[in-house]
Amino acid sequence: MKKASLRTERWLEKYYEPNPLKRQYVSSQVANAFELQVHTDNIIKSILSESAVSTIFNIPYLNFGRKIQALARKYAGKQLQTEIDFLMSKAQAQGLNKEILEKILTAILNMSKATEN
Repeated sequence: MKKASLRTERWLEKYYEPNPLKRQYVSSQVANAFELQVHTDNIIKSILSESAVSTIFNIPYLNFGRKIQALARKYAGKQLQTEIDFLMSKAQAQGLNKEILEKILTAILNMSKATEN
């Protein structure tokens, strides 16, 4: 994935906001989101390279990790676990390796807990 700063710059080129305070706020939010996405993707890619997964399977695993991250931001507790269980069964039905999915799940949830604090 491209650097977060480059993605942020390109996004801001297309974003028009006459109010400088609102533009500054939105810019910081976008920069944080891109940083988080790059960090997440790097974690997933390192897990995949350690597990010797063929690069053709990178996209499904990256999508799984991104969905887990989105769920962790939206839900908590039992509802989060229900959503994760559904997503795990769906990913396994698509032919993804359960052990690798669990490694990605653990890494993303640990990262989400760390960013909350």
